Amino acid sequence: MSDPYLILGVPDDADDTAIEAAYLNGIKRYPPERDAERFQALRAAYESLRTRRDRLAHALFDTTPPTLADILDRAAPVTAPGRQDPALFAALLRGDD
Repeated sequence: MSDPYLILGVPDDADDTAIEAAYLNGIKRYPPERDAERFQALRAAYESLRTRRDRLAHALFDTTPPTLADILDRAAPVTAPGRQDPALFAALLRGDD
């Protein structure tokens, strides 16, 4: 599974209200009738991070290695909240400096 923090677009130290707000915002943008796959990913991410106890369990016991997409999402420069600079991201994928 991809990093649930990246799916929801919240920092690793987000609290319950920030995670719930990100989830509600995500399902407004990607309702199940328009993008079922994205909705399922949002739902799974929210379920794994919903409470402080869930976040602690995720931090302690999730041994899933990051996917290539997770690594690239973390490396991509962010120009605005939730937005990545497409030109710089494409250069990173090509291996340019």
